[in-house]
Amino acid sequence: MPTKKETTATSKPTASTSKVVNLPTMPNSVEAEQNILFCIMRNPAMQLEIISKLTEDDFYQQSHAVIFAAMKEISRRSHKVGEDNQANTVNFTTVVDCLRRQGKLTQVGDIDYILKLNELLPSAAKYDEYISIVKRASVMRKLISICGEVTKRAYSADSAEDVITYAEEEIFSLSQRDANSGLVSFADETARAMIKINDRFVNPDASRGIMTGFRRFDNMTNGLHGGELIVLAARPGVGKSTMAMNIVENVAKQGKTVAVYSLEMSNQQIVERLLSSMSTVPLKFIKNGQLPNAESDIARLRIAQDIICSSMQLYGNDYANIRPSEISSQCRRLKAQHGLDLIVIDYIQLMNSDAKDSNQGRQQEVAAITRALKLIAKELNVPVIALSQLKREAEIRNIKGDKGAGSSEPVLSDLRESGAIEQDADIVLFIHKEQDATTGADKHSLIVAKHRNGELGTIPISMIGAIVRFVDEYYEYQRNVETAKPAETEPQQTEMYSEESDDGDGFIVSNDVDGDDNDDGNN
Repeated sequence: MPTKKETTATSKPTASTSKVVNLPTMPNSVEAEQNILFCIMRNPAMQLEIISKLTEDDFYQQSHAVIFAAMKEISRRSHKVGEDNQANTVNFTTVVDCLRRQGKLTQVGDIDYILKLNELLPSAAKYDEYISIVKRASVMRKLISICGEVTKRAYSADSAEDVITYAEEEIFSLSQRDANSGLVSFADETARAMIKINDRFVNPDASRGIMTGFRRFDNMTNGLHGGELIVLAARPGVGKSTMAMNIVENVAKQGKTVAVYSLEMSNQQIVERLLSSMSTVPLKFIKNGQLPNAESDIARLRIAQDIICSSMQLYGNDYANIRPSEISSQCRRLKAQHGLDLIVIDYIQLMNSDAKDSNQGRQQEVAAITRALKLIAKELNVPVIALSQLKREAEIRNIKGDKGAGSSEPVLSDLRESGAIEQDADIVLFIHKEQDATTGADKHSLIVAKHRNGELGTIPISMIGAIVRFVDEYYEYQRNVETAKPAETEPQQTEMYSEESDDGDGFIVSNDVDGDDNDDGNN
């Protein structure tokens, strides 16, 4: 029978007797941290610049972080000299005094350690190098911490997407921590601006943004540009989804990559609208399967399908509870893998914010959403078109034609649920519908109500409801030419476009547009 000693030796190791794994020391450079603190104390001319480039979190050794925090506190204060205020200087005496008053002097090694730092003799001219070393080590430590948290969440999270989104957000935030470069000289900025102006003069095409296919609007805005948030607003049933999808179609036909987030329609419904618009087969016939021209309609739909599949880079997400952080994460991946030129979101009021505060009002939630969408546009450097509802008052005013309220047309204050929408948007567009006083027919217009970098105005447009398409005067002009009608004078400001009709990669235009213009394409 084995003895107690033998039994203990042959049994499996317990948690207390298992081998202890020694993790490597976190990235750091104590020497560089000491040299930075010396440079701050001994060189008044550069101390503010050094302090502005670092935070306490950048220091690995806790005593150094405490000393640096005291230095930052001193640099923010001033003292009286006679009748004048004079900024405090960070030096050996003021640092010791500040730490003593805070009760932290013994925590950092007492006066002896401050004196040791003050007597170091590194090259003050190399302070940028010391800062670079300290910041690099700081970023590495934060990255290790993020990876640890991602690992922890991966064991317990319900959704892999949530963990991936967290990892992407934290890493991107870490990569952007030094994006604020502080104040820059306008003399340097002016020189750079003149170089860009000269480049635009030599090659005007290079400065143009993404063309929407609505020519007067493109002339007014020079296209849509990266970083812009464009809000397209209307009352229900006026056609904001139709206009958005027309822009998506026109942009995708230029070989651009477009991401569409529809919180109201399914991806299948969006594709059916695209097929109707591009083939000119009325949407109601696509929906009920009763194609009046049978083989001819099928052939046109096949052509539209070939164009979508072969030359249009379109991606869609119809998840109804999408959040801005998820849009950011997905679009970041799409841009890295396939490129990205435009994001369209239908629509703001159906979105959920990332805020966890259940007591947050809906206006604050919408404000957080629009701010997040603007940040997505800037982060990815692509235009974001976000659709928005208008208040009911705008519709009532339009029905009554209440000129006493100023106009029956919508105004910026009509944007529903948040004034932050108009504040964050670079461009605000309204689709306005009213009845012609003479004929009683519906008249549509696209109103540029806000344009941060250009002119405002009202652009007449027409709705072909059967094929869910808005068209402008240039489209009508081309139809007149193609159907051999008496040609009208072509609209002006066409220098950005060819006068020739598009070929197979452009609009599929039919001379025979049948169907009810009041079909369900007015969403």
